[in-house]
Amino acid sequence: MTAPRIPGLTDLRPLGAGGFATVYRAHQAQLGRDVAVKIDNRVLVDERDKRRFLREAHAAARLSGHPHVVGVHDANITAQGTPYMVMELCTGGSLADQLDQQGPLHHERVRDLGIKLADALAAAHAEGVLHRDIKPGNILVDRYGTPKLADFGLAALLDAQGGSTVTRDALSPSYAPPEAFAMAEPTPQADVYSLAATLYTLLAGKPPRPVPWPISSFDQLGEILRRPITAVGGVPPALHDTLARALHPDANLRTPSAAQLRDELLDPLRQPTVPVHAPQKRKVWPLVAAAGLVVAIGVGVLAWNLLDNEKAGAQGPGPTTTQPGGAEDIPPFLKKCGDKFCIDKSTCYYGINSIGGQAATARRVGSCSEEHYWEAFAGGWLSGDIPKVDNDDLVKAPEVAQVCTNEMMQANKKPNVNITGWDFTAIGYKDGERSYFMCLAAPEEGGELVMSAFGS
Repeated sequence: MTAPRIPGLTDLRPLGAGGFATVYRAHQAQLGRDVAVKIDNRVLVDERDKRRFLREAHAAARLSGHPHVVGVHDANITAQGTPYMVMELCTGGSLADQLDQQGPLHHERVRDLGIKLADALAAAHAEGVLHRDIKPGNILVDRYGTPKLADFGLAALLDAQGGSTVTRDALSPSYAPPEAFAMAEPTPQADVYSLAATLYTLLAGKPPRPVPWPISSFDQLGEILRRPITAVGGVPPALHDTLARALHPDANLRTPSAAQLRDELLDPLRQPTVPVHAPQKRKVWPLVAAAGLVVAIGVGVLAWNLLDNEKAGAQGPGPTTTQPGGAEDIPPFLKKCGDKFCIDKSTCYYGINSIGGQAATARRVGSCSEEHYWEAFAGGWLSGDIPKVDNDDLVKAPEVAQVCTNEMMQANKKPNVNITGWDFTAIGYKDGERSYFMCLAAPEEGGELVMSAFGS
C-alpha cells in the first residue's frame, strides 16, 4: 500500500483499515509530534460534496476542546480527490480493543464512561454536529487513559453522492437504531441509541440486539429490533433502566437527548425530566421486501429538546415587537425596507442543522467578528408556525421566496463588498406566539467568515 502525500506530514505508516478508510500514523515535523491521519477511500467528485465535508470538518474541529472528543488538527482533500482528517493520535487503542482483551467492564466504570461520552455527545449536538456511527471501535483512549469519541466530521462522507440519509453499507448494524434501517434522516436520538448500545456492549460483552448481517429475512430483522433488552448480571436495575430507555426501538419513546442520558447516568435514580412517553404523531416506515433495500420499522420523530433549549438560550427572543398590525410590527433583528424587511444590524450564524422531520435551525453567534458560516440579509413574519422542513424547502415557500432573493441580497450588502456567487437559504424562528424567518447567505465555496457583508 502506497501512502498518499499529505502536506506537512511525513513517514506515514498504516495503523488499520476498514471498509471505507485507512488510518495512518504520521509525523508532523513543524510541531515535532506524531498524529493520526484518516483517509477515506472514496473519491469526492462533486464540489458540493467537497464543501459539505470541509464544513462538517470545521464544525468537528470546534469540538476539539472537549476533553472527551478526539482533537481535529486539519482536514482537506488529497490530489486524488479523497478526503482526509488529521487528528490527535490516541495510543491506548479503542474500547473495542479493551473489550477483546479484558472482557466486559465493571458497571461503575461503564457508568463513568457513559457520563463522559454523553457529555461530549451533548456538546456536539449543541453545535449541530451528529456522529452517526458510535460504537466501541470509535471510542479511543489516549496515553493518559482518557476515553474520546472519534470520527466526528467524517459523517459528511456518508452523504456524498447519496443525499442526506445513511446508506446500508455505512451502518454498524448492532449499534444503529431501528429507524436507520429505514434510510431515515440521522437525528440526535439515533446517536443516543448508538451510545447506549455501546455502553450495554461494554457491560455485557455483546450488543443489546445483535443483528446478523446480511440479514436472512426482513421479518427476522423486524423481530430482532423489537426485542426487549436483557438485564446484565450484577448491573444495578436503575442503570439497566437508564440504558433500556435510551435503547427504545421507537424514537418517540427514547431518551430524547444526550444531555438527558448524561444526567440519568449521573443519578440513575433520577426520573426523566422530559415527558419521554408523551403521545406524539408518528411516522410509520413500511417493510420493503426488495433486493438491495433494507427494512424499515415503525419509528417516530421526536422534537430535539436540547436544540430547542439552545435556541432559547443562545438566540434569545430578539428585540421587542408590538402586537400584529401595530405601527412597529417588525420581526426581530430586522427593519423596514420598502414593503419588505431587511437586516438592521449585522447578524451571523454558525452552521445550519437540518434534521429530518424537524425545522432546520442555525445558532446565532454573539458577534460577527466570531467565526461563522452564514449571515442574515433579510427576513419577515411567517403566517403560521415554523414549517418542519429543511432550510432549502423553507426558502421555496411563497411568503419566503418573495423576500429571500438574490436581488434582496445584493440590495442589502455593505458598500464595496463583493458577494458574487453567494448562496442563500432561510431559517425559521419563534418570537413569543409568532414565527418569523431570516434569509441567510454564505459564499458558495464555504469556509469560515469573521466579517459581515450585511447590516450596520
